[in-house]
Amino acid sequence: MGRELRRKEAKRSGKNVREVQNKNKEKYMTPKSLVIILISVLVLFGLTYLFTGIFATKDIKLFNKKEDKEETVSKISNKILASDSLKQKDDVYYVYYYNSTEEDNEVADSIYGINETVYRVDLNDGFNANFVGEPSGIVDSIDDLRVSDPTVIRVESGKMVAFYSGKEEIKNIN
Repeated sequence: MGRELRRKEAKRSGKNVREVQNKNKEKYMTPKSLVIILISVLVLFGLTYLFTGIFATKDIKLFNKKEDKEETVSKISNKILASDSLKQKDDVYYVYYYNSTEEDNEVADSIYGINETVYRVDLNDGFNANFVGEPSGIVDSIDDLRVSDPTVIRVESGKMVAFYSGKEEIKNIN
């Protein structure tokens, strides 16, 4: 409806023409509404971060079950995804596949004793779930790789050359 039609309609119905015209003016953003919008956006980003941290990457533990087990701290700091196992820049390196909730200290100490670079892959991470299964041995393609907890592979020039599965094999690497 145009301005003139609104004015005529207001006259016919006996309303004050100026009040009808003032009610229809655009309202500009006030500082209060700007603050509300900014807070809403920040809360949305925060909830998205929490959702991905809890369910997708599992980096945030919402309900920690307190157990009597010693907390293991891994000495290997290069954490990667299983799909990047054959794509690292080093010519010779090892990749250690383990479950972070059940990491064995003896195996971790054996891995720490290796002189080459060691990358670690957490099998408990949701992104690495499709690589968990019956150990496949040495494969040409990373898509064919299946590992169990714990497993170590040796990579030279982007090709897998050795496959160690189980605690006893890993302890005898050196």
